[in-house]
Amino acid sequence: MQNLSENIDQLLPLPTDAPACSEHRQTIGLDPRGTALNIDAVVLIELPLPWPKPVFTHSDLKGLESLIHTSMGVTRVLACQPRSDEQNTTVTVFSKEDTTFDRWVFELESKDSLMELIETLISSKPEKITTSKQIKENKEAVLLCTQGSHDICCGSKGTRLANQIEEQESRIDLFKVSHLGGHRFSPTVMTMPDGRMWAGLDLETLGPILEKRIETEQVAELCRGWVGAAKGPEQIAEIEIFKQIGWEIDDQKRDINASTSGNGWSVEVLLRNERWNVDITPGRQVPTITCRSEGGLPFTTETEYIVNSVDKANQH
Repeated sequence: MQNLSENIDQLLPLPTDAPACSEHRQTIGLDPRGTALNIDAVVLIELPLPWPKPVFTHSDLKGLESLIHTSMGVTRVLACQPRSDEQNTTVTVFSKEDTTFDRWVFELESKDSLMELIETLISSKPEKITTSKQIKENKEAVLLCTQGSHDICCGSKGTRLANQIEEQESRIDLFKVSHLGGHRFSPTVMTMPDGRMWAGLDLETLGPILEKRIETEQVAELCRGWVGAAKGPEQIAEIEIFKQIGWEIDDQKRDINASTSGNGWSVEVLLRNERWNVDITPGRQVPTITCRSEGGLPFTTETEYIVNSVDKANQH
C-alpha cells in the first residue's frame, strides 16, 4: 500500500497549488474512458437560471433526485436552460430503445403539472401518455453541462463551448444542462440519440462527431463511454469495439457482460453475428481532486484501465 500512496502523492497538485480540476486532469493525463453514466433514460426539465447546488434543492424540483427509477428504467433527471421565450415549462425525455434514444416532448401548462408528469412516467412509457409528442426525425442533440454553480470548470469551459455553438453552429440542437457528472472532464457532453458521453470536446471536434465524419479511432480517447453499458470495464470494452468497427456500432444491439479474470476482467461483447472478447486489467490509481482547493484536498481515487487484447470470433 505504501507504493500506491506514493504514486497517488506524485499525481496530486503541490500543497501550495489550487488548480481547477479540469486543468489538473490534463496535467496528469487522466483517461476519461469508462466514466460515463449507466442509464436508460434522461429527463430534461426547463428551469431558468440561477440554479442552486445541488440543483434539486430548487423549489420547482422538490422531491426529485438525480437518478430515479421510471417505466423506462434508470433515469437521469437534469435541469435545462429554457430554449425559447415561451412561458410554458417544457420537459424533454430521451428513452433508450434497444440501441438509440427516442425523443419525446411534453409542454406543461403549469409548474404544478411537473410532478404529475414524473409520477406518470414512473408507471407509463412516454408513448402511452396522451400529452406526449415524439420528435420523429430524432436528429442529433448535444447535452452540455454549463452549471457554474456546481463547478467552475463547467461554468467556464462548458459555457464557453455553448456560446461558440450558438454563435457559429446554430444548426446544432443544444441543451444547456445541469451537472452531468465528471466536471474534471469539462466540457462534458452527452450526445443523442447515440447515448455517448464525451470529455474535453471543442467545437472543431464536436461537429465531425455529430456528423460521424471522423474516424472513431481518432475520437475514442475522448469517449467516456456509451450509457447503455456499465461503468468501468464494460464501457472500456464497448469503446474498443467502437474503434474497430466504426460509427455503425451505434445502430447495433449489443450485449456486454464482464466477468473477473485473474487480476482483471474478461468482457464479452455480442453484436450482429460476432462475439468479441476484451481482456482488461487495472491501470493507474489516480486522484479526483477538489477543484480550486490547495493541494487538491480532499480527494478521492479512481482506477484507470489497460486493454491487453481484443479478439473477435464469429458466432455459430
